[in-house]
Order: sequence, then structure tokens, then C-alpha cells
Amino acid sequence: MPFGDTRALVTGTTGTGKSTELLRIAEARSGQDFVIVLDLHRHFAEVVGDEQALRNVGAWEVVFLAGLALVRAAGELLPYPIPASHITDLSAAWEKVARATETPGAQAAAVDAGALAKAMVVLASAGLPLLGAPAAAAGAVGLKVLEAASGALKWNLPIGQAARRRRDQDAEMQTLLQAVNVLIGHVQSKAMRILLLIDGLDRIVELDRAEALFIESEMIAQLECRVVVSGPFALRSSPVASAIPRFNLILPLVNEPVMDHRDPTQRGPGLDFFCELYERRTADLGAPDLVARAELERLAYYSGGRARDFVKLIRALAEQAWLEDAPHATPALVDAVLDSMRRLLETGLDEGHIEVLEAVMANPRHRIPSDGRARELLTYGHLLPYPNESEWYYPHPLLTMHLLRPIARSTSGSA
Repeated sequence: MPFGDTRALVTGTTGTGKSTELLRIAEARSGQDFVIVLDLHRHFAEVVGDEQALRNVGAWEVVFLAGLALVRAAGELLPYPIPASHITDLSAAWEKVARATETPGAQAAAVDAGALAKAMVVLASAGLPLLGAPAAAAGAVGLKVLEAASGALKWNLPIGQAARRRRDQDAEMQTLLQAVNVLIGHVQSKAMRILLLIDGLDRIVELDRAEALFIESEMIAQLECRVVVSGPFALRSSPVASAIPRFNLILPLVNEPVMDHRDPTQRGPGLDFFCELYERRTADLGAPDLVARAELERLAYYSGGRARDFVKLIRALAEQAWLEDAPHATPALVDAVLDSMRRLLETGLDEGHIEVLEAVMANPRHRIPSDGRARELLTYGHLLPYPNESEWYYPHPLLTMHLLRPIARSTSGSA
């Protein structure tokens, strides 16, 4: 909307397409907003060099990284400099919070936010009309990837290591938030409004960490611009979802309904989506008969409705066909691929896990049992959510091939 700052939290299990959806939004808005995409998973994996630290990141650290991403994007893509005093204030604010939270090494850390920003990997609007430019000048201008700048300093800032938590209203926290909002205000006073998309927080699986980011703290939602965040599914699979403050949109991305709710042994309407996905992705090959429709539907069903799993199955099928020099996919090849993936998914499941999965299957409405192990199974893709009038759940179809016995239902439960 042309007024207000939308703050949306998008949740879903891994593999449902949240990152793809955020990139679609970024592309669609790249000519109307100054779009900045901060991929935290990539930042921690490639820049910080410690992917696991993402699971312990604090809300104030996410806000700080958003400030660095803004400094990097505005500094390279907009035709006016950010005042040096704003960047210095950001550095000083981080130092104060780091000391207050007893972040290791904070006492000796000399922070240069401007130098750190050059190490950030950011996706942003490739170009944007200045404030007051004719409306006709706005349009789809596309996105540009800003890799780590040549000669950028190696990331040496401790992150995800704070020993103490601080409240949002503590002076240090408010100073940091204000420093980032000053940067946002400066850019928005010169160009179009900012749309900040933060991806990667869905990698956080522990409910207490998710609550610390979005329930106990409101800092991310207090960034004074439009914000879309890919958040932990732990928030969606817990009653706390209704209590998340300041986000005016909380949107779930669930798996495609590849099975029928009333009888999950039967295939559902989501199969068409995956068949179309395959057809679009392979249209340039000029070989529409590589995988027969019946085999595509079988792969779609056993993907569980997860786009990532479907793509993995197709890739594994292509590899197997290459090894056997097969001109097209045969039922035997599909069987081999499904069996391999099935064995991998079954690995590590104990009797307790199986009891939970069987309880979900036996429940006519396929609801989550009040068992902590159900959250673990959801986190790692053994138990999947599906859309309907209300969400329902079912074990990953690969697990029903041998490990679990499907229970067919002739009567319908409430949707």
C-alpha cells in the first residue's frame, strides 16, 4: 500500500519455497521500492564462516546486520553518500550492546561498520529514481548482487556469541535501533521507500530461540521501513504464533497437497503443480517424453509436496538414468530413486518417533499430538503440514512406503 510500513513474517518448513517467494517479491518491487535482500544463512555460511552461529543470533544482531546491508547497498547503488557520522554511530552502538551482552572479544573489538559493510553479500535494486522523479521513471529495474568487495576485510566480528540477553528498552538496545533507523530515514528521504527482506531465520529450529527473536524482542519489527522476514517454523507450530507483536501479516507457506486429506493413501490436487514445474524447467530440452506423466505424479506424491524434495528426486533420477545410459525414465529407475531417498529419511528414527507418526496417521483429522517429539519431526521434514480450511499434518510419504502402514479412511474428517 502507498501508506504505512507493512511488516510480514513468512513461516514454513524448509523446502516449501520461502526463499523463492521472497525473491519473487523483491523482483516485483524492485522498481517501486529500494529493495534490499539480506540472506542471513548465506552470510553466516560464507562471510562469517560459522553457519551454526545463526541459530544463536540475537534480534539486535539481526538489526545491526540489516544496517550494514543498507550501508553496502546505498553506498554502491544510490548517487549520494551516507553521512560518515551515521556509520560511526552504528559502530559505536554495536560496541555498547556487545559489551552489555558480554559478547566475547567485545572489549577489544574495534568496529568499523563501513569496512564491515563491504564484506556483506547483498541483493538490491539495481537502480532507482530519486525522490520526486516522474512516476513514469519507476518500473521494473531488476536486482543486482553485491558480492564481497575486492579487498574487503575478513569478517572478524563475534556474532551469535552473546552471553547475556538485554531487554529492548535498555539504553544500549535503543541506541542501536535508533542508529539503524537513522540510516533508513536518510535513504528514504532521498530515494523511494525501503523494502527490506530478511531470509534465513527459518534455519532456527529451537522454539526458545524463535521466541527470543520475535516474542521477547520487538526490535526487528521496529525497523522503520517495510519488512518481510522468513521466520522459524517453530513459531507456526506453536500457539505463540498468535502473540507475535508488531507484525501485521503472519503468513504460512505449507506443502502442496499431493495427498487427499480424507484418505492420504490417495493422491491430491497438488500433483498438477509439480508436473507443470517439471514441464517448465525442462521445456528448453525439447524432449517432453523423458519422464512419463504417471512417473512424474509418483515422484510428486513421494516428494511430500515439498518443492526441494521434488527437485532432489528429479536430479537423482537424472543421475541414475545417466549412469545406466537410459533414454528415458523407467518405472524401475523411479523405484530405485525412491527407495534410496526412503532409506535416507528413515535413518535415525526410533520407536518413539514412529509412535508419534502413527498417531498422526490414525487421527481422522491428522492433527499434531501433544508430544515434544512431534516438533522435532516437523523441524526435520519427517512430519509435514498441508493446507486446507485448517492445516493438517501427515508423515512424509516416503516413510509410508515401508516403515509406516498407511491408514485409509472412507469417511471424511473436518477440513
